[in-house]
Amino acid sequence: MNKIPVYLITGFLGSGKTTFLNHFIQSALPKKVMVIENEVGKVNVDAGLVINGVEDVIPLSAGCLCCSLHDELLDALEIVSERREEFDLLVIETTGVADPSSIVETFLADWRVGRVFELRNVFCLADAGLLEDWLEETDEARRQLVAADTILLNKADLVAPNYAKLLKATISGINPTAEVRIGEFGRFNIEELLNRSPVESEVLTERISSAREHQYAHQNIKTFTLSFDQPFDLDKLSHEMLRLVKLYYHQIYRIKGVVSIAHHPSRVILQSVRSTVTLTDGPDWEESDTRRQSHFVFIGKDLKREVIEKIVRRNLAVVAKKV
Repeated sequence: MNKIPVYLITGFLGSGKTTFLNHFIQSALPKKVMVIENEVGKVNVDAGLVINGVEDVIPLSAGCLCCSLHDELLDALEIVSERREEFDLLVIETTGVADPSSIVETFLADWRVGRVFELRNVFCLADAGLLEDWLEETDEARRQLVAADTILLNKADLVAPNYAKLLKATISGINPTAEVRIGEFGRFNIEELLNRSPVESEVLTERISSAREHQYAHQNIKTFTLSFDQPFDLDKLSHEMLRLVKLYYHQIYRIKGVVSIAHHPSRVILQSVRSTVTLTDGPDWEESDTRRQSHFVFIGKDLKREVIEKIVRRNLAVVAKKV
């Protein structure tokens, strides 16, 4: 029986992994795709943002695949193996702070995994506008580049063409054996990426060794989740979140949220990377969603949960009590 082809999507916080995943799924049609999606935080915000057309999404939350979720990953792979007749390929999307070398090693060193699955490509999304900042401030971003087979320099429309070329040269200096492609909005030629030959295990092993030269377990990057039962005021929240990310520019790396807005029929999706904040309409609330909770996931360094929670909480809407 043929092995299940596996594609690993990695990339630092806010690099466009989920957008690329959705483009990947659409472009892979009529192939059926199974997804394992990992997000740091007790609530997996992205699991609700993957488009229709994917065969299934197996969410892994509250930990990182490269650390505490190794056993859970093996359990998920066992489920995938049992359902192999339902799909054509498997995609694993990691959290933005993951060191993918540990995940790659699972496919190389665990015979139970190796006899069923074939790791065909490790994609790393890189944000053209923030890559140099991430490389300067974190080790995770560099290790993700080192572990990749194909590096996708995303959001190139946000920088000058000459600067994008300089970034490509920088990336090649970090990982000279990887192919580097430049694109925008998470859109790359998926057909070409799918048709590439599988990565040789010797090359993967060498990359794992290189990525682990300076490995540590996310010493500085922390995450926490805030949840609220009361709806928010959209105008107040938009203004306050912009102020928050500018005030804590060097501490808050990433914010993701699904927000309940007063008198609004749909969920509002909050996305923030560094100093940018966007609030867009998501799926409508179902009639069964009587408890419309809001969830915010904060990722960064030296974060003070109590201070941030106080700032977010003051944007709750004032809802008139029924008499």
